[in-house]
This record gives sequence, structure tokens and C-alpha cells, in this order.
Amino acid sequence: MIVTVDNFFTEYHSFNVKNKKIEIKNNYYFTYTAKNDIDNTDITFKNYKNNKNNLFIDSDSNKRDNDIVLSIQSYKDNNGKLLYDIAVGNFIGKFTYNGVEIDIKSRFSDTFLTKMLNFANDVYLDDVSVFDAKEKNSKDTNYSKFIIYYMFIQKLEKAFLLGLPKSYVSVNHHEMKVKGKIDINRFIKHDIPFKGKVSSTSREQKEIQEIIDVLYKAISIIEKDKFSTKNISNIKTHLKQHKSNKFVSNETISKAIKSKALQNPIFTPYKKVLEYAKLIINTNNLEEKSNANKETFGLLVNVAELFEIYLVKLLQLQMPDWDIIYEEETEVYQSNFFIRKIKPDIVMKNKYNNQVMIFDAKYKKMTFKNRYENGGDLDRNDFFQINTYMTYYDKQGYNVIAGGLLYPIEKEFNCRFDNEHCKEDYEKLKAHSNNWFGNDKTQFIVDGIDLSKDNLTMDNILESENAFIERIQNLTKIKGTKC
Repeated sequence: MIVTVDNFFTEYHSFNVKNKKIEIKNNYYFTYTAKNDIDNTDITFKNYKNNKNNLFIDSDSNKRDNDIVLSIQSYKDNNGKLLYDIAVGNFIGKFTYNGVEIDIKSRFSDTFLTKMLNFANDVYLDDVSVFDAKEKNSKDTNYSKFIIYYMFIQKLEKAFLLGLPKSYVSVNHHEMKVKGKIDINRFIKHDIPFKGKVSSTSREQKEIQEIIDVLYKAISIIEKDKFSTKNISNIKTHLKQHKSNKFVSNETISKAIKSKALQNPIFTPYKKVLEYAKLIINTNNLEEKSNANKETFGLLVNVAELFEIYLVKLLQLQMPDWDIIYEEETEVYQSNFFIRKIKPDIVMKNKYNNQVMIFDAKYKKMTFKNRYENGGDLDRNDFFQINTYMTYYDKQGYNVIAGGLLYPIEKEFNCRFDNEHCKEDYEKLKAHSNNWFGNDKTQFIVDGIDLSKDNLTMDNILESENAFIERIQNLTKIKGTKC
């Protein structure tokens, strides 16, 4: 069995597998318990999907096919000793690969993951969880499953604002008034001689039964696992009133997902909702099957999206004078064959003027390494992507006062944000630039939540959140903006 954490890299710390364990820091570890040496392995997301018992999100998954889940490469040093280089990607979850059980946990332990789940689910009390911790053994908790639950609830809540998908169906009537058109066959069979009622048929919009049944089944599974559904209590009530008593089979799920009603742009968001519902139902079915037959199954999720939503909720809560927009999507070059969409993670628009701030959230390792230290922590593509977003909003007439990249920060700041107690060269170390490509009205920043402390507690996280919000608010003060 392999137990490790997301974004684990051995870098210069290659190790002998006979030691069974490598630990660079308390929250970074890799353990291997098996009789044989590990073979060279590159598990990509595509490799993971090829196992029929492994579950994942269908939507856009092909774009992540080449993303590394786990890479293990062996080599021999000058003394002939067998060593390994390890790299773990941005996924967490449990699965089996080539007979080896693999468990990838959050590198920030359960504390921060629980905090993100709570916050994202609108639970802002630090001593309350979105699920009943008493019902779960923390060592066995599959947090990837709870992330899926949250994503389903969040997407359903948003999609339901315009109601459930509907399609036209034929409805038979037998009343004194004609509704639609007379049904000749039924009229001849039932209404001659005439007894005062006419058989007729009308075309009416009805909510799709398969979609109702699938959504209600997913919600029932979520509640069984003690996960909060209070945000969608009204949706649950509506679904309960209109559900059928039929078993939700794979055929039912397939009909729901392939419903023609989802081609209507109004109901397009339900495609994602139903994919999450399918995942929830299949996970539950596999759990029941594995418990009975002792089989194994996998569930893997990318935790980056949860981190993005956590930051959005935090900013929405603490900065009420700003509209915080998650993944605002805009098409560029609309009249050309190379039309593209741009979608920054976070766009902050001041409610009182045209000032904006644009950020991308990156659930990657940030220890402030510069580009001369093994390539650095700041990815080149991430850097140019956020600058493209900032340029677009600037050219649209917005007053872009700041933009940049936000991370879970894993190293003490040491002169990164102020020089009050800095004994080093602050100008070289600072993570906030006072200008953007020479434009003094805009700042470019690298910032985020400080998670550098060992044995991280909720109090540590709260303190880091408050410091982060204060730094973002200071950006607006520097530019003379109401905050």
C-alpha cells in the first residue's frame, strides 16, 4: 500500500524504498508497505480512468488526461543503491493500480480540507463540520467523496434558479372542454354515444421524471453520509413531491443525462449536475458491492476547484462592497475561427465604480522559490495567463487596480509582504509589485493563505485568513478605493 499527499515531490530527496518512508516535513510524506520494490510507474489521469472500477468526473476530463496522479521512477546511484524519485499530482482519493492500493490525502491534513468544505458549504463556524465527524473515523474518511457531494450541491443550487429541465409531452384529457385537439381514436372508443365529456390531447411542458429521480437519489445518498443539504432543502422538498418509486438504474441515469431538454441553453448547467449525481450513485453502488464481494474501487478528485470556491466565499464574506464573481466567462475574437473563452477564477468588481481586481487561484506548492531554484514555484503558463486576463479587463475600460495569483502558502512570509521587521533585501523578496509592466495604477501580486505552520489548527487558519483579507483590502486603500 502507498500512502502519501497531493503535490508531494522528492526533488533532491531521492530515497531507498527499503526505508519504507520518506518525510520532508510533517505534512509531506510517502509511505510504502509491500514486500517487493516499486516498479517504475507513471499513473496519469487517463491511466486511472481505464480501470472500470475507478470513478471520476466525466465533464472536461479529457483535458486532464496527461495530468500526473502519481509518478515513481527508480535509478541506481554510484554505489549501485536503488533509489526513487516520487511526484504526486493535484488529486486526492483512494484507488488500486496494478494490485497496489494507493491513498492520496490532502497535504494540509484534515484541518484545512474540513475548513474548505465547511466554508464552501456556507458553514462558517470553525467547530462545526458539514458532516458528522462522530460518524467517521478520520483515518478512514474519504474526503474525495465529500468534495463530490459539495460540488453536486453547489451546482444544483445554481442550476435550480431557473427551475428543473422540462420537455413537451402529450397529455390525455377527458373533460367537458377540449384541451388541445380531439383524440379521434379515444373519442370513437369512449365518447360515442356522447355523455358530456370529450377525449382530447394537448402538448404540455413537464419536468422530466428521470432527472427528478436521479437528483433525489443522489441527495438521499448524501444525507445518508451525514453531509449537510440545508442549502438545497427547498429543492429536496420539490423533488420528493414529484419523484417516482422506480429503482434508479443505469438506464434511468443514461436517459436523464441524454435528455433533449439539456440542449436548451437554459438547462445546460444540469449536465454537470447530473454527472456529479451519476458519480455519487455509482460510488454508493460500488461501495455496497465491494462490502459484499470484498472488491475495490477508486474515487479520485482534483481538489483545486474546492480551493477556488473557498477563496471566493472568503472574499464574499469579508468584502461586501465588492461583487466577487467566480469564473466569469467571456468570449474573445467572436467573429473569427480562433474564437476563444477566457475565464479567470476570481473577478472582483467594486459596486461603486469601475475598479476591478482579477485573480487566479492555484492549488500548487508555493514556497517563494525563484526561477533560478529548480525552475521556481510560479509556473510560466500561470503567469502569462493571469496577465492576459488583466490586459483584457484593462482594454474593456475597467480600472484594473490589482491582479495576480493566489496560493495556499507553505513557507513563512519572511519579508514577502512588509519590511517592518525585515533584515534582508525586501525589494528582492517582496511578493507584491507596485506596478504592472510599468503601469503604476495597477499592482501585480502573489499572495494567499499562510498554511506554513506545523500541526495546523483552525485558529492558525483563521489568523491567516484575516491577514490575507487585510492585504487585499490594503490594495484598494492604496488606490483610493472604497472597501
